[in-house]
Amino acid sequence: MSGDVHVRFCERLEGRFLGATRLLILCCSKTAAENALQMATEILEQDLNLTVNRNKTHIAQSDSGVKFLGVEILTAYTRIQTKKLKALKGKIKQITRRSSWTNLAGVIRQLNPVIRGFANYFRIANCSRELKRLMGWIRRRLRGIQLKQWKKPAKLHRRLKQLGYKPPFKHIKMRSWRNAANPLAHYVMPNSWFNVLKLVNLEEVKRALSPLIVEG
Repeated sequence: MSGDVHVRFCERLEGRFLGATRLLILCCSKTAAENALQMATEILEQDLNLTVNRNKTHIAQSDSGVKFLGVEILTAYTRIQTKKLKALKGKIKQITRRSSWTNLAGVIRQLNPVIRGFANYFRIANCSRELKRLMGWIRRRLRGIQLKQWKKPAKLHRRLKQLGYKPPFKHIKMRSWRNAANPLAHYVMPNSWFNVLKLVNLEEVKRALSPLIVEG
């Protein structure tokens, strides 16, 4: 670690830590990483009188992935850790569970902070494809809620007629998770319909933040 890096490292730390602090240093070679580890340990323990957890402090190669604060950093890209995706889906399932259904607008109001917070936190990851899949899954759960609230296929068919579709229409089970992905459900509740209901779109949050990331 050069003297210039040493100075900038100390200036950024400013001697303040909030509880347990995690630090990730990226280097171009193993030798540079070993030097950085030694220098950082000396600064933290000798200059700042802090304790470095030796069990959790190590050198890793980006080729095999480095897990840090919910993301996995590889040589060419960064992705969201699988356990974080599962945790998000768990929260969404809890909000959209069958026993708590009231109305779709209320469910969306509960979902939006969770969706927005997730997209904001993981904005640095290369996750556009994953976010697209997640949004498809979220909309499917919401379509399932609406079908359940309509109770009978007749209401679905009436809505299809209002939108200009011509009968006959297939009768589907309104309580079936499979039918939440039925084409009839998509015709009545297209993606644009959820925009009208002000459902936060993970993909749009990501795109909106991307210019800020590049400029920063």
